[in-house]
Amino acid sequence: MTSAGFALDETLRCGSCGTAYDGRKGDLLREVPPGVSFGRLPAHWRCPGCGGPQHCFFPATPGADPMRERVDALVAAYRVVADTDMKGLSVCNTALAVEAVGFRDAEFAWLGMLIAPWTLNAVLIPHDPARWTALNDGDRTVETLPAGAFAFKAARVGALGTLAVISAVSDMTLLRDQDDARAAAHAALDALLVPKEAEAPPETPEPALPPTPPPVGAKPTKPPRSRRALFGGRG
Repeated sequence: MTSAGFALDETLRCGSCGTAYDGRKGDLLREVPPGVSFGRLPAHWRCPGCGGPQHCFFPATPGADPMRERVDALVAAYRVVADTDMKGLSVCNTALAVEAVGFRDAEFAWLGMLIAPWTLNAVLIPHDPARWTALNDGDRTVETLPAGAFAFKAARVGALGTLAVISAVSDMTLLRDQDDARAAAHAALDALLVPKEAEAPPETPEPALPPTPPPVGAKPTKPPRSRRALFGGRG
């Protein structure tokens, strides 16, 4: 059984002082009864050991990969949203499922793409959980990645704390299936991670020749239409 991305028997530990929270036991001193998973703790609950916020807690799995744990928690949280708040809405593409794609270390955060039936987002999960805690949902933060500076928005995601997201595709009904969504996710990651080539120095243009007139009776041609840009034209 899971609750907001966390199983009832999952123990989480404070990253500051090491205090553990076990949902099977709860926290009776703070009026949290047994059987309340970490994802269902009241918003005012703080670490019993140091008073730290909930987003400082991490799954207490020996030898676990911290990036994998936080990405798995992100996917689990979005699956809960998909099955509740977003279920049956017209903006959702029923051919798609929640999936994380291409997460990797980006110096100050883990960067990757999150596919959901209603959106395709680039997501930054900070190494330091306190990095964006001063921001409210929707606040803008400009972050520098290999391809340049991009405007992300702060997003509070339960016990994961405040993440930074940017929408790559807003209308998911345009995608045919999960493979199509994965291809769009990889293209979006390239737009964030592939540095732009240095511009070559301008060359002296050669004299332009007069255009060749089209054959008599030929129909005029239109220039090819460019592919729809990701991230509102950035990258």
